[in-house]
Amino acid sequence: MTSWGGIKMGSKPGQKGEKQAPIRFTDTLTAALANRKNKYKDVSKDLNSLINREELDDEIFVPNYNIRKIKAMIARVVKQQFVVRNEDGDLLTWVYNPEKNLEMSQSIAKAVKDRLRNLALPRYRIVCFCSIVEKQLQGLHYKMKYILDPYMDNYVQHVHDGAIFWIITTAFLVHKD
Repeated sequence: MTSWGGIKMGSKPGQKGEKQAPIRFTDTLTAALANRKNKYKDVSKDLNSLINREELDDEIFVPNYNIRKIKAMIARVVKQQFVVRNEDGDLLTWVYNPEKNLEMSQSIAKAVKDRLRNLALPRYRIVCFCSIVEKQLQGLHYKMKYILDPYMDNYVQHVHDGAIFWIITTAFLVHKD
């Protein structure tokens, strides 16, 4: 607990007719704050240099996965959805059907999530989205906003651009700790 001592208000009495600025701090408070600042000046310099040195380091955390491999894996899963075989095992031509978009996007998201789990990434929660959007003379603005830790978390996105549709697959790797 700090003891301020006696409080002195103002330094000099003013002349008649002279306007004085209002006093915001007492002399003793100003002196105590100056002493405190001088006392901790060295500590704050050391702390600032430590913080600046930490900010200069490039990577604090090195992830144990490769983003390129995960993106290639997502691309393979999406391409496998277009391989359709009949009962005899013969290849059929794939036809876009907007009624089956929900089923197809769920199967893509589940397949990507299962393959990411097979990579055995410890302490990561895996979230996967898949959107199938039909092109009908319009553009697409796809925006996501999440709270992610830039050092520990990451996401991978793959966009398959077909003739009449887009398939946008996004996988989030969120660190649990």
